[in-house]
Order: sequence, then structure tokens, then C-alpha cells
Amino acid sequence: MYSLRRALRSLGGDLIIRTGNPLQVIPQLAQELLIDEVAFSEIPGHYEFKQSEKLKHIVQYGGPHRCKVFTTCSITLVHPNDLPTDPDVWKRLARPNEKQKKRSKGKAKKLDNVAVIAKSNKQSNPNIITIDPTCFEGMPAIMGDFRRVARTAAPVRELYEHPNPESIAKDLTHVNTGNVPSLEELTKPLLESDVPILGCIPNELVMKLVESANDIPHKNDNIEEQSLLHLRNFVQKHAATADRSLCDVSNNNASMLSLPLALGTLSPRQVYHCVKEEQNKLEIEQGNSPSDINWLISHMEMRDYFLFNCFRDGASAYKINPKTPVHKPDTPREWLPLSEHQDKFIRWVSGSTGLPMVDAGMKELIKTGYTSNRVRQNMASVLTKDLKLDWRLGAEWFQLCLEDHCVAANFGNWSYFAGTGGDPKNRHFRTISQCFRYDPNGSYVRKWINIRDNDVEAALRPWAFDKDWLEPIVNPETQLTFHDKDKLEKTGRLSNG
Repeated sequence: MYSLRRALRSLGGDLIIRTGNPLQVIPQLAQELLIDEVAFSEIPGHYEFKQSEKLKHIVQYGGPHRCKVFTTCSITLVHPNDLPTDPDVWKRLARPNEKQKKRSKGKAKKLDNVAVIAKSNKQSNPNIITIDPTCFEGMPAIMGDFRRVARTAAPVRELYEHPNPESIAKDLTHVNTGNVPSLEELTKPLLESDVPILGCIPNELVMKLVESANDIPHKNDNIEEQSLLHLRNFVQKHAATADRSLCDVSNNNASMLSLPLALGTLSPRQVYHCVKEEQNKLEIEQGNSPSDINWLISHMEMRDYFLFNCFRDGASAYKINPKTPVHKPDTPREWLPLSEHQDKFIRWVSGSTGLPMVDAGMKELIKTGYTSNRVRQNMASVLTKDLKLDWRLGAEWFQLCLEDHCVAANFGNWSYFAGTGGDPKNRHFRTISQCFRYDPNGSYVRKWINIRDNDVEAALRPWAFDKDWLEPIVNPETQLTFHDKDKLEKTGRLSNG
């Protein structure tokens, strides 16, 4: 907000800050300033969708001062209006080489009606982006199918032009523009609440999380420009050589774009066009267009998958089991009740599972608000596949901890990895083996956990080197692949050091 206010002031305008219910604050402000148009960008989330629909109605029809509404969607790579509205088109483009089965006439009529309604909704008001779930009827549940359709049917649009200074409100001297709330003000209700988070999180852990957030240095000057400079630097110098699979992704092994994307200081379209621009430049200079930086675009497509899933699924995105599972297991998933396994969950959230990578990841998350995708997946695997606790507990805790939190990406990834979302695979990570492969010298684990013994192996299996080590929350043998388990039995070690 500091950066946005500074940018607007440089154009002769200002940022007006209000705290309260947007359904009341925005219409009041519109009346106070006598404006004729309210504009905002749609974001995924069931609550967010309901608020958006109510606000549109109030601003246009529900108050004494009525004005036009203009909405867009700048959070996604592809524009919602460019995606198919006909379920048959989704299916045909998702699996172009598959022979399509003929539908019964009754079913065809029903689906066609849905497509017609969705399409008419999109075209009825060109100034409003329609993100009603009916508009995404027929969207594939599997990520690869969605990406295939999006690439075929929805070319990435050009970037928006910079705002014209002429369009910025100049005279706001009579308006109380408000103050940017401090982190202390924002977290005060959290610390003063008498109700434990998720019903069981210890207050001292919440205080530690808030203290860590206050300790993180934040740059308030020109963060949009800084985000764009960081993107260009990474694309030009590091993207082609980044090793994104490691536990510790420092030293330019990750793009670190999740935070500016979540904050909106960078758009996925800027990422796309930056990559394409670099590829075109290298093609002119060297005669070839490198594909080893295309993974950045792939990640924007994956992100879109979760965002559009969230638009489509509405309230069902937060249910413990899917509305339409990709695969139907012979035995339904067993989720253990938190009330009977609270101690295990608290050990997980506090980084006290006794499993090195998982505990290191949690300590990094609480301290910095970030941990790598590799580590996040291992943390999710232990909670959902080993402890068999409700995946939404993990998503809620991550929502509180992550500096780069995005509702759709966070809950979508958790559901996906827990096996309740659009992933046909049963992913169960063996965290010791994972640590052996993606933190081979133990530097990441030792960065966040005190490992007494200097042996490289001690960072993988500290219980074998330290008699005082906390007993792992699950049998360590379950955290080894078959090959690693066999090697350990034969040689007594995983590492060669």
C-alpha cells in the first residue's frame, strides 16, 4: 500500500484507505466522491465471489448513489472470457486423439443449455467479467487436460497499458485518505483472541509467528518496479540453470515470484511476455529459441489450473472430499478426527515430528513465511498420508503462515496433493529418501535444526546418532523408498560420506 500510494501521488492522485465491510465502505465512498464508476479485479474464492456479486448489485441498483461497475481479472494468465463455454469443446480439446463417445439427446440438450447460459452471461455486459461456476462447466479435472485446452483455445492477451495521468483524480484535498495499517494493528486481533486457532494451536506458537512476521524486512519503495526488475534478471541470468527440486532454493534456484504474484505487484502475463521476449532476443542473436526457460510459463499454467478450479468449485473447494473425484478408490479415504489426534497435529505445526526435512520446513515457514515447493509437498504428505489428518488443517495453517498465500493456489495444492483434488496419482512422499536426494549434504536441515553430530548421515537419521533425539512421529521405515530401505539394511547407511 505504501508503494501504491507513492505511485499514485507521483501522478497527482492518492490512495484512499478505509477499514471495514466493503459492501458498506465502497458505496459510501462512491457517494462521498460522486464517482460514476467502480472498478475491481475478480479473485478466486467462494466468499470472495459472494462478496463480489453483492457489491455489484449494491453499487448498480441498491443505493441512493448508483454507478456503473467495471470488473476485470488480472490474476490469471489466460482471460476467463477466452476459455470454452461448451463442455463438448473442453472435452474435445483436452483429449484430441481420443474418439469421442456420442451423447444421448437428453444429455446433449442439458449441456448445450448450460453452455448457452454461460456464454450469454459472458456477453451480456462486456464491462463485467463473469466468473460464475456455470461458465466453467466441463472444465477438465486433470491438470494436464486443462493446460492443453488453455494453450489451444485461450492465447495469452497483451499487457494493459500504464494508467494515463489524466485519468487520476487530482483534487482529493477535502478527503480523509486514511493511514496504512501497521502489521501490529493487523495482528492485534489475532493475539487478543481467546479462541485458539483451529481450536488447538498454542498461543505461544501464534506469538512466535507474529514476532517472526514483524522481523521480516519489507521494502515499501516501488515494489512493482522491483518485482519486474527481479523477474527480468531471473529470466535473463538464472532461469535456464535453476535447480528447482532442491529443499533449499536460495542462490537463484527458484524464481521467488510467488510473493509478487500473490500481492498483485506482478502479473502472470508479465511473466509470460518476459519469457517470450527473452526467447525472441536469443533467437535473433544466436539463431535458436531456448526452451529451458519455458518452465516459468508452465508454472503460470499450473497456477491457472488452481485459480480456475477455485472459480468453478465454489464452496465445494473447501470440502474434505471432492465433488467429482478423478479416481474412485476401492476403499474411501480415512480421515482421523482432530479431537483424538490433536497432539500429532500440534507436533506437526510446531516442527516437532522428529523427521528432519519436515521439521526444518516448518521452522523455516514460521520464521520466514516461505519454504520451497519440495518441502511443502513433503510436509503435506506426512500430514495427509501418514498422520491421515484432514488436509484442510494444513491448508488453514499454511494460510496463516505463508507470506505468498493465495486462497486458490494454497487450498488447490493441498487438495491436489492430499488425493482429493484433480490428481489421479496417489502421492506419498518418503521424506527421508526425499531429504537424501534433495538435501544430499544436509545443509538445509542443519540450517534450521540443531544436529549435534557432524556426520552427513545424521541430518537424514538423527535418531541413530543422538540418543536424546525426539522419537519420530511415524515409523522411519515408512519414510524410505524400497531401494533406500534395502541399501540401509545392507550397508547401515544411506549416504556415501
